[in-house]
Order: sequence, then structure tokens, then C-alpha cells
Amino acid sequence: MILIVGGAYQGKGALALELADGDGDRVLFNIHERIGAALRAGRSGEEIEEELFSEAARREGMILTADEVGCGIIPMDEDLRVCREATGRILCDLAGRAKEVYRVTAGIPVKIKG
Repeated sequence: MILIVGGAYQGKGALALELADGDGDRVLFNIHERIGAALRAGRSGEEIEEELFSEAARREGMILTADEVGCGIIPMDEDLRVCREATGRILCDLAGRAKEVYRVTAGIPVKIKG
């Protein structure tokens, strides 16, 4: 599994497709949105994390992209803060298990693991 993180619209998707040799079926884009939707639907962080790990294990060479959620202004809404914290923790666990991790800023990828 490869994890690519960075700010919104920084080039994560382009890097993911490049690493996947253009095979979009190997890429799960914007998993931060998927995590947030699942949390709002009442699923636990553990359930979501296990689902993502299982999906990545079933699909050889899976690449995940996610916006960094810990940067910027802290939301005033408690539900948004809880969602942001849970998403950040899940991304930390995914990074820990990933074979490679990249951070993309202004279209420039930096390999930070692997």
C-alpha cells in the first residue's frame, strides 16, 4: 500500500496515477472524505480503519490519497473536530502500515517513507 497526503489540490491525484501507471482502479482517491462520511454515519474509527486495511490488502499495489486534515483552523463545531481527529489518527495508522508514504506540496512529491 502507498499513502499520499498533502493539502487540497496539490497534485496528489496526479502522483497517484503516475505511480499506478495510469491504472485508476489501483487508486482510492480522497479517503479523508470516505472516512468523514463513515464517521458521520455512526461507524467507529476502528471499523473504518479495518475496512481500508482489508481493501488495500485485497488489491495489489493499492494507492490511497488523502488531504491533510490537521493543518489549518480548528473547527468550532464539535462534530467536525471529532471527525478531524479520528481521520488524522486513521491516516497515522495507515502511514504506519504503508510500504511508501509521500507528501505532495505545490505539485512536488517528497517521499517520507519507504
